[in-house]
Amino acid sequence: MSNEQSALRDGAFMKALLDVVIPPSEDGKLPGAGSLKLGDQVASALEGDATLGPAVEAGLRAVREAASGIDGGFAAMAMAEQVALIESQAEAHPMLIVGVTRYLYLAYYQHPAVLVGIGEPGSPRYPGGFEIDPTDPALMDLLLSRAKS
Repeated sequence: MSNEQSALRDGAFMKALLDVVIPPSEDGKLPGAGSLKLGDQVASALEGDATLGPAVEAGLRAVREAASGIDGGFAAMAMAEQVALIESQAEAHPMLIVGVTRYLYLAYYQHPAVLVGIGEPGSPRYPGGFEIDPTDPALMDLLLSRAKS
């Protein structure tokens, strides 16, 4: 059994990788996924996925190992170099990005900072609900009369 830390649980590595998958928007309205500290959430989801989890972990280990010769590792590389390194592992680990994005997108687009960035309230609609226009009573009467017939 190896004592090597899981790539999914390597905080600095995952932060950098998630920022490559979803980088900050150029206008600054949307943060990068890594800066939102979603790594643990994504890791937990993948660890619980018997199909994607092992494939993603293997791909992440390959990316991290390929960057191990660089001072500071993957996190210290320029974005273009990080993208090239991930792409170099795609053929050997085709489920890497599929698996990461499967859980990252769910976490990212539920985060309050992202919701605000896309023009939504920074909290879930439930239990507060959506604001709706008042109902025209004549329309309600029409519906009720149809239900009786």
